[in-house]
Amino acid sequence: MTVDLPFDLGRAAREWSLFGVDLAVPDLPANPGALGFSDVWALSSTFSAPFGALRVWAISLWGKGLGGGIALLDSGEIGPNLSYRVWAFRLGGGLRLGSVGLGGQAKLLRPEEPKTSLGWSLDLGLFWMGPVWLGILGEALLSASPFEEAWPPDFSFAAALPWEGPNFSGILGAGVLDILGFPTWALSGEIDFGVLSLRGALTAMGLGVGGGVELPRFSLDWAFTLHPALPLSFRVSFVLRWP
Repeated sequence: MTVDLPFDLGRAAREWSLFGVDLAVPDLPANPGALGFSDVWALSSTFSAPFGALRVWAISLWGKGLGGGIALLDSGEIGPNLSYRVWAFRLGGGLRLGSVGLGGQAKLLRPEEPKTSLGWSLDLGLFWMGPVWLGILGEALLSASPFEEAWPPDFSFAAALPWEGPNFSGILGAGVLDILGFPTWALSGEIDFGVLSLRGALTAMGLGVGGGVELPRFSLDWAFTLHPALPLSFRVSFVLRWP
């Protein structure tokens, strides 16, 4: 298990559908540098079953310069006296300076099984809202790993182009993730018809599809990941927004 995996698997369905390009989307919490662009509060509850091997429950809250979340990854019994159970916590803040956003977040990782330990890291994010949205995230710039493996620093970059149609809007984007570790790429997009949204991503690990139904105060989002060698993975999120 890589150190950042519980945080990655705890992402909400819309973030997961955009697969890293969410770093360059201002109304999502993946990049703490974008938190200063949020003018409403959002509370999301997510359940996922990645590739049939794990169960992940997550709750996230973000808006108006602040964001945080809790995720629980539980493998269940995968062998005689062998299971994985990990808690992941994150808390961040961001500041908007014109078209630029700067932010940081702290992560706390608490494995409970197969043994108890504790680790932490600090991230920095940069966001730019221009004709093209740009997001950069530096992860684990300072860290202490809870495992025998190190928690090394890494960087991810994403760009997204927002566009408007006569009766719909959308986002097209690309990202390069984990540049210093195991680099991967993603091409993703979203089309929003108002009540209904459709999303898709093409990545080095497979194909992702998803969508959502949005009403004035809440939305229901879902995502599926099709991997060439692993079982189908799904997640669903309920998001409440106010005021």
